[in-house]
Amino acid sequence: MMKKLKFFTVGILGAWFIKLLALTIRIYDDPKGFTEKTQTTHAIYTFWHCLMLVPAYVGRHKNIQVLISQHSDGEYIAQVIKRLGFGVIRGSTTRGGARAVKAMVDKIREGYAVAITPDGPRGPRFIVQPGCIYLSQKTRLPIIPTTIGLSRYWKLPSWDEFRIPKPFSRALIMYGDPIHVPPNLTEEEAEHYRLLIEKIMNEMTEKADILVCKKDR
Repeated sequence: MMKKLKFFTVGILGAWFIKLLALTIRIYDDPKGFTEKTQTTHAIYTFWHCLMLVPAYVGRHKNIQVLISQHSDGEYIAQVIKRLGFGVIRGSTTRGGARAVKAMVDKIREGYAVAITPDGPRGPRFIVQPGCIYLSQKTRLPIIPTTIGLSRYWKLPSWDEFRIPKPFSRALIMYGDPIHVPPNLTEEEAEHYRLLIEKIMNEMTEKADILVCKKDR
């Protein structure tokens, strides 16, 4: 009972914290205006685990389906983003994987966009796990690499070095070109796409960090 109360409390406080903090931050997107299309652009959005705070705000109340691990840490995240208007699917590439993929496929067939953190839930940091490739193969949806540049932020001592933007800073959410993964791949070909997405996401993150610091100069 106490654990449920703790999850409930964290969910409410976490959602309010994100909303209040985001109100002080200037958020840009690249391409401009793309964020408004995310609800109707049926795709698999991938972003790094440490950068999930800004997407949690800009994607709120669009009913985007998010894959969250079944680990207890994942429950805290699930409680927060539910209150921001996201759909939550529990599972990962290791725990509850098959059930989670089926649930995501069902949601995609209903017309929803989905989002995952390909280096979650436990890392390694900035290393894409093969789950997003498998999901793209199964659903025929393209992967849209997404990243966030922050002009000023706090870095937590967690495995992902989670980033919290500082009040009155700037954030740039950047969307890459869609990557279409063929349905039938050899292991070698699947690894090629995994490395490709990892390379693109890391390059985009470096670029976003540089560009966001140039804003308003």
